[in-house]
Amino acid sequence: MRDLGLRGYKILAPGLDIPISDRSLYPLWEVAASYRIPVLIHFGILGGAGGIVAAVNINPLELQAAAKDFPNVPFVLPHFGAGYPQELLHLCWACPNVHVDSSGSNQWVRWMPYPLSLEALLRKFYETIGSERILFGTDSSDFPRGFSHKYLEEQNRIIRFQRWKDEDIENFFYKNACRLLNLSP
Repeated sequence: MRDLGLRGYKILAPGLDIPISDRSLYPLWEVAASYRIPVLIHFGILGGAGGIVAAVNINPLELQAAAKDFPNVPFVLPHFGAGYPQELLHLCWACPNVHVDSSGSNQWVRWMPYPLSLEALLRKFYETIGSERILFGTDSSDFPRGFSHKYLEEQNRIIRFQRWKDEDIENFFYKNACRLLNLSP
């Protein structure tokens, strides 16, 4: 972090063999707390159809003990919990240091047993945890696909249709990320 200027850490929780709140991982949380760096942790289904759906860390609630023990670590959970939106909302209720990002296509909603849409997810998280803990995410990469403009356009359309306040839109699109990553807007 000092030598390369890295500003965050990412974990694919379903790929771990131990619970994410296991005490053996506490040194990692201590480093994140000392540097005040955000830790993005992917929970929920992983990969395309035929991917991981059952693992010790599939459910975001597995993070509760660590999130409570390390309140200075900003944890960011992408994709609205990728199949576990209710559990993620409960975790956000219990742990104010848990943030949500809207990244990816969110195609996992097709696999839910009840109707769910990106519009409903954005509305519910906005109404329950506020704009200060929701971040826009593209899940884009430089290679091979580059920036996914369609995610930006779709989410921009949705939040404007839902009449988010200007300040909340700014929080969502850039201020929250700047604050968490210690960047100037």
